[in-house]
Amino acid sequence: MRLGKTALSHFVSQVVVSLAGFAATWLIAVVLGADGLGRYSVIVSLGFFWLVIPGNAVANAMKKRISEGDSPAGFIGGGILLNAVTTAVLGVLILAAGELLGGIVSRNRELMRVLIDYDVEIVVMLAAAVAYRTTQGSLQGQKRVATTGWLKAGERVMRTALQVGALLAAMGVAGIALGHASSLAIAAGVAFLLSERRPALPTVDQLRSLVDYAKYAWMGALRGRVFGWLDTIFLSFFVSASLIGIYEAAWGIASMLAIASSSISQTLFPEVSDLSTADGYDRIVHYLDEALAFSSILVIPGLVGAAVIGDRVLRFYRPEFDQGATVLLILIAAYLADAFASQFTNVINGVDRPDAAFRVNMVFIVSNAILNAVLIWQLSWTGAAIATALSSLLRALIGYWVLGNIVGSIHIPYRTLGTQVAAATVMAAAVSPVAMLMPPGRLGTLLLAGFGGVVYAVVLVIISARVRAKARLVMPETTL
Repeated sequence: MRLGKTALSHFVSQVVVSLAGFAATWLIAVVLGADGLGRYSVIVSLGFFWLVIPGNAVANAMKKRISEGDSPAGFIGGGILLNAVTTAVLGVLILAAGELLGGIVSRNRELMRVLIDYDVEIVVMLAAAVAYRTTQGSLQGQKRVATTGWLKAGERVMRTALQVGALLAAMGVAGIALGHASSLAIAAGVAFLLSERRPALPTVDQLRSLVDYAKYAWMGALRGRVFGWLDTIFLSFFVSASLIGIYEAAWGIASMLAIASSSISQTLFPEVSDLSTADGYDRIVHYLDEALAFSSILVIPGLVGAAVIGDRVLRFYRPEFDQGATVLLILIAAYLADAFASQFTNVINGVDRPDAAFRVNMVFIVSNAILNAVLIWQLSWTGAAIATALSSLLRALIGYWVLGNIVGSIHIPYRTLGTQVAAATVMAAAVSPVAMLMPPGRLGTLLLAGFGGVVYAVVLVIISARVRAKARLVMPETTL
């Protein structure tokens, strides 16, 4: 009951995050076009995702050690210290690289152009992102998952507001990048104030403990960056900024469908971590069954819906974006595989087996890199989406096998998943004829998507007893 309500609260907050993110992406695409969105995406991939990997690994180590309940203040202080040093070193290297490359490298590749022209913006975003990840890891380790969810929602809304201001002030790509960094810095400060624990000077053993966990956890952080942003880096060598922008718009839509899975993962980790100290594997397997049953509840109808009206959804940005309809469908399929894979590796990390999660993620990273290089070369941007989908499926299969060897038999809730497929099929049958009658503009697309969502939700509640039971549990209690 408590976990369900926590996950629901986190989920609602992530809906706010997704809607604010969609609004920001739409405005950037409308004002700056696909080129501007593409360049901003490369800046984000470097400053907010790739360069943050070491800091994110330390934040994950903080979350694990703090959740164990032994001297949390020292682990908070240790995490802050390690991330401050790492960020300072990376910042100096990026600024030096920007100066060096500016004198010797041609700007005919998007990645090189961004590194040269926006090196300061990348460093500012890096520092703000690491500060945000560090404070977020501290709160999650204190089992304040719902709080971090709403904090993320507030940060995303603030980011959108700042970026709108930058667009209105005609500050261009640099302005929206700095707006992004400013919202992260403010959110980090708020998270620090909300923490129930204050940092303390860490002992050498505590620093060593964080490093020992982080040296495996960085692979999980790298895995997340590979899943979300390796294709962007590869694409920046092979295609134009406009195609990168369309690809990122499709990715943003696909990612909105994964918020349920993300909320479940964030809620589950500290509980699994706590249970693992008492070898409560039976309870862990039960939690995993619940997670698997509901992780795909939005992704499955999203996949079916994209097959029916994906081109219309992308035209919501600008007319030229509809050429990404096939990419959108493949990326949603990638998120479906990732929804299950992430639950498996989340539990593996939760039972303090980062070494096993390391191996699973290493397979994903290597396969994703190889497939991206080969398939982008052969199939252009469609190849990037296929590479992500195939490597995500491989990660899910290997994660299932590795976790089974750790905790014993894993139950896959096929019946619940089947009801989601059935409800999505009914939705498609209802939406297809209505789509031919609906006007082609943005309002018509919103009405069509809303109609499909209502049909899916109603049918799912009718045919799935498990969904009905869970809905009753998480609804607020009322008295007459």
